Amino acid sequence: MGSLSFRDRFFSPPVAKALTSPSGILSLGAGAAVGIVATAPVSLPLAAVGAVVGGLVGLGARVALALPRGEPAAKIDPFAVGEPWRHAVIDAIKARTRFTQAVKTFRDGPLKASVEAVDSRLDDAVNECWRVAQQGQMVADARKSINDREVAWELSQAQATVGATGANETRSRRIESLESQLQTAARMDALIASTKEQLDLLNARLDEAVTRAIELSVSNQSSGVGALGSDVDRIVDDLQSLRLAIEDVEGSGTGQAASGSAPNLTGEVDDTVVGAVADAIATPDPAPTARQEPSPGRTAPGQ
Repeated sequence: MGSLSFRDRFFSPPVAKALTSPSGILSLGAGAAVGIVATAPVSLPLAAVGAVVGGLVGLGARVALALPRGEPAAKIDPFAVGEPWRHAVIDAIKARTRFTQAVKTFRDGPLKASVEAVDSRLDDAVNECWRVAQQGQMVADARKSINDREVAWELSQAQATVGATGANETRSRRIESLESQLQTAARMDALIASTKEQLDLLNARLDEAVTRAIELSVSNQSSGVGALGSDVDRIVDDLQSLRLAIEDVEGSGTGQAASGSAPNLTGEVDDTVVGAVADAIATPDPAPTARQEPSPGRTAPGQ
């Protein structure tokens, strides 16, 4: 698989931090100062231009240092992730293989060269699908750490205690904590389901692109190549947006919702699910409380 595109490396958290970091501001000021010193002896208006150019050069150098290196992508291994992510990656790889086979059936000429350019973009699509699957697996693993069945049982016991003996601050806070854990689990379930549905849709669009390439190989008409290339580009963009949305949720740790979110089935942004999960994940766990043992004659579910 190819390396990360310049666009993907530029619109990344390290570059964003570099633009607003103290070192970035210092680089901008230092560049502007150098520009003024170099051009002021010539004329004052030129010094103003030199300050602008020098500042941009200084900031550009700082951003260049922050750019993630375009290292080759890791080998894709669908069996390194569980379902449903594994199936999505396998589908993307199959679509990529079918497209490559379809390209080989074209006669040599401008049409084949144009389709080969689209073929290279499918490498990016499969790579992004793999990265989404990895992020989805991380969210699924985090979800497994929440034993909602046990939490629900503890909540029912706590509520029964309040109903029998009355509420106090400690009992109320414990109930709030347990309810918060259940809400977090539900929101994570919603994020996983939403991501899976959108990944399935994007894979279906990849299959559609393969079918259109096969049709072009038969008709040998170049009129549809431009639309095919645009569709594949949009698929790659949507996969990148989906992956970045999950990364934002996982990386949020300040109590603020992630600014990005997964694109919905029409390519728009659905902030409800991703923003809610970001809030839940970013909220620190409450202080642990003593677990209330079941009263005699009552057992926890599953015991």
